[in-house]
Amino acid sequence: MTLEQAPHLERRKDLERRAVIDVALTLAELDAAWGDYSYAIEHLDAANRLSGGSLAHRWSNRRRRWAYAARGYRD
Repeated sequence: MTLEQAPHLERRKDLERRAVIDVALTLAELDAAWGDYSYAIEHLDAANRLSGGSLAHRWSNRRRRWAYAARGYRD
C-alpha cells in the first residue's frame, strides 16, 4: 500500500465519519426538497470536505442543479 492510499482507506474505515457524511447528505437532500438550495449546497460541501473530496464528482450534477435553483432558475 502506498502512502497516498492510506488516508483514503482510513477514511473508509472510520464509521463515525461515514455516519456524519450520511447525515450531511440527507440534510442536503431534505433542504433541496424543501426548496432551500443554499443550505443544501452548504450541507453537500460539508459532506464533501469530510469525505476528502471524494463526493465532488458523484454529486456534481445535483450540486449544479441546486446552484441554478438557488439563483432562481428552473430546469
